[in-house]
Amino acid sequence: MVKRLAVTFGLLLVLAIPLGVPAAGAPPSSLAIMRLSEIRPGMRGVGRTVVFGQRPQDYAFEVMDILQTGGGPVGVDRLIMVRVSGPLMERTGGTAAGMSGSPMYINGRLIGAHSAGFVWRVPSSDIALVTPIQDMLKVLDRRPTGATLRPAIYHATRPFALAGRRYGSVAIAPTAGAAARLAARLPGVAVAAPAVAVYARGLSPRAYRILSDLVEPRGFELLQGYGGRGDFAAEPIVAGSSIGIQDVRGDIEFGGICTVTTRVGDRLLACGHPWENAGDVEYIMTASEVVTVVRALPRNFKVGNLGAIIGVIDQDRPGAVAGTLGRYPRLFNVRVVVTDQDAGTRTEVGTQIVRRRDMARLFAPLVALSAVERARNQAGGEGTAITKLTLRAKGLPRPIVRENTFFSTQDVATASVLDIVDAMELAFYNDLRTLEPVDLTVEVVLTRKRNTASIVEVQTDAREVAPGGTLRVRVTLQPYLAERPEVRVVEVPVPRDFPRGPAFLVVRSAGVDAPSVPVQAQLGQALAVEPTPWGVDNLETALRLFENFAKNTDLLVRIQPFGLPATGLDFTRFDVPAARTARTEWVIQGVERLPILIR
Repeated sequence: MVKRLAVTFGLLLVLAIPLGVPAAGAPPSSLAIMRLSEIRPGMRGVGRTVVFGQRPQDYAFEVMDILQTGGGPVGVDRLIMVRVSGPLMERTGGTAAGMSGSPMYINGRLIGAHSAGFVWRVPSSDIALVTPIQDMLKVLDRRPTGATLRPAIYHATRPFALAGRRYGSVAIAPTAGAAARLAARLPGVAVAAPAVAVYARGLSPRAYRILSDLVEPRGFELLQGYGGRGDFAAEPIVAGSSIGIQDVRGDIEFGGICTVTTRVGDRLLACGHPWENAGDVEYIMTASEVVTVVRALPRNFKVGNLGAIIGVIDQDRPGAVAGTLGRYPRLFNVRVVVTDQDAGTRTEVGTQIVRRRDMARLFAPLVALSAVERARNQAGGEGTAITKLTLRAKGLPRPIVRENTFFSTQDVATASVLDIVDAMELAFYNDLRTLEPVDLTVEVVLTRKRNTASIVEVQTDAREVAPGGTLRVRVTLQPYLAERPEVRVVEVPVPRDFPRGPAFLVVRSAGVDAPSVPVQAQLGQALAVEPTPWGVDNLETALRLFENFAKNTDLLVRIQPFGLPATGLDFTRFDVPAARTARTEWVIQGVERLPILIR
């Protein structure tokens, strides 16, 4: 990668009932709420959620306790513990992922939203946790809640029974998997997880696994439960309606199902817990229909379809998410076109990603990887790929184009998308100029033909050279299955400020800097670590580096001071770069090092 070396959618307009938004901190005049101080154990009420289609249905609950001094993924200090019952819960086997946000009423007054449930419990999930409405209303008003996501434990006022055991405290883990690990460390604590159903659709199996590993620490646990049909007619959004929250939309999708807690005009509250606790956001809000509720371990979950865009989720904070109907988020478009020369086929994939830098950096390479594997109808495999990236953004002088050639004996699909990470870091993370990325087009041409050349010999006209001089280097290359070798002669300047003493002449590909690391691991590592600065002082230089430097077909000849690492851009930090490249038509393989002396 460069820096390691250097659908149009039909929009559904939902008509809002003009109820008016109250002053910050106060409930709307039309919204009857019951504050936490009024709620007592033994009170009975009605919850509302969708278990099939789009229309909410009611179920019964009884307040068990008020849990104190908490935190964790829900992000509020107190939670209401309830036991659910009734015919609806008998059909579903209790609560399920996707019920987050389901409004809970006592005597017609809203007390809060179902936000978490206990996992690994059989035969049913009949105990749920509820976020108080007074905490959620702060999010509706676009105000910080004052709550934190500290890993604290909630304490019950009296012991309660769960799956045949008695507990006095509750901890909430971000996912069901994390809950199992936490329960092993805290055997005397009941462990729950947010009741949200998160789906990924359209990714290849390998891309799905990479995504799952990367998003699990962020509190997302992917469920194989997306229905896949998005052309249904959306019904009006009311309290208890199911909605979709999406970060990625199109041929490849990533998002989840939550439930609307309340609607005030064109504003709504949902989930009863944060999505990622990212503050001010622009997530896609979609219509949603529920296909069924699946009974499963570690927890039940809703299977649903995400439909037309109906608005934007603009607040993601402890206690809830909030959004606006009829307003739409800014999106970043990714289009991937893969041509398989051997099969004579063309595959095209298009998707839109919320214009959020971490999501674009994560999903753009995975979208492209999925498209390549779909085109080849296989994962991995040997081959050559020519990849062309075209990036457009407001703030760039022109579309930025990078073309590179990749070869792998094991995994050309992953190799072909490695440069996309750098494209996303240039667009979203560069520290030189704020850009407004518009779209990325990825064009990949695949063939099983091998197009490589190995470095077989390196000769110099001298082994000692003075600062300010020039080192003439003769490199012999052996193209794959060619009858005779090819020679390239490169003249490398020695900077006047180059340190005197022993040094190395390093000859290698300008692009492939970690040949011993499997390319899938390279991609996973690149996506898992923090982006790094470009190390230059202006955008124009960064653009030149991205478009022209670190290509796998370029032969790189560089002088490296003794003791410095073999990677990085240190050779550019002199009065002149201590390196030169030579263009070739092959992916360069191998590395040669010769000791030299700067006298």
